[in-house]
Amino acid sequence: MTISKYIVDFLKEVCGIEIETNHVKDGSDQYGLFKSPTRDVKENIDPSYQITEYYQFLARLDSLSDSERKEADEVLEDLTYKLDDYKINYHYPDIDKNRRVTDITVTGCPYPMEADEQNTMYQMSLSITYSREREVL
Repeated sequence: MTISKYIVDFLKEVCGIEIETNHVKDGSDQYGLFKSPTRDVKENIDPSYQITEYYQFLARLDSLSDSERKEADEVLEDLTYKLDDYKINYHYPDIDKNRRVTDITVTGCPYPMEADEQNTMYQMSLSITYSREREVL
């Protein structure tokens, strides 16, 4: 399983949102996930290491009226709080290939990227940190 797929499945389970990876089609997709080019690696003394990868999360939400804009803000704020609280209350689901997720967090505040008459496209940054045990021969 790829890390992107893991995040998509995790957000579907925890937040109940359906995400398209790497694209937001013709405007019919509500959420999208894009991998950023940054990757931080910390080596450990044993054969394991810790990796942090960054993603851009896009949300196309209704924003025609003031109440819809307030609701959009609440949706994104609730997502942030669910991710913040998850690691305190639960263990992250298992992942394959000798990897164990230790954190998924919002690393940037949601901000509007573009808007039309009915929708606003919001972007926020996410990070995932996981450890991986190397296969030593």
